[in-house]
Amino acid sequence: MEIIGKNSLSQYISYILFVLFIIIAFNFVYEVIGHAILFYKYKTGSTLFSNTFALANDVGWGKNKWTIPMENQLKFRITYPFSDIQMVTGIYAANQIFHNIIGMLFLSLFFYFSYKCFKEMSVDQIFNQNAIKWLKRFSFLNLSIAGIGIFEFFYFRMDSAYTFLTFFFFAFFGMIILFIVEFFKKGLALQTENDLTI
Repeated sequence: MEIIGKNSLSQYISYILFVLFIIIAFNFVYEVIGHAILFYKYKTGSTLFSNTFALANDVGWGKNKWTIPMENQLKFRITYPFSDIQMVTGIYAANQIFHNIIGMLFLSLFFYFSYKCFKEMSVDQIFNQNAIKWLKRFSFLNLSIAGIGIFEFFYFRMDSAYTFLTFFFFAFFGMIILFIVEFFKKGLALQTENDLTI
């Protein structure tokens, strides 16, 4: 089996990435709806969908040395529809909600752009403008999230080396893709030159 081109590994990977995108996009939309319902509950005191969208000082967190100091803070928990499976939980605060939504949006775009890149690598002529366009977008997505993350790391004076390394990884990944974009541009130029010669 070939790695690129029609009926290649890249084509099957693109299918897997598309399925992952659909799953993550569903989670993103559901989380946005969940936070909208939680906001409505916060403003009105409603008990709407109280098991699925919980908003209280106690949302089922176990008591331990990390959660005991947060006993009196307002927390939220969103579970998947018709189940007890937890999707997301946290302290009910604007920055927590913002980070959750931005994180899910990034993951949705990450898998969608990955899918488009691999899809373009499964055509007959992999050196094409669409491949370059999607690779650029994928690179800028990774560089953007890295830039935002590194800025937040220093602005909020985070002390987790793991968090910093995660954002550094996205920056490095974005730069590698920029180099791949340049290879694709050279390949497209040579391919066009070759077609004109023939």
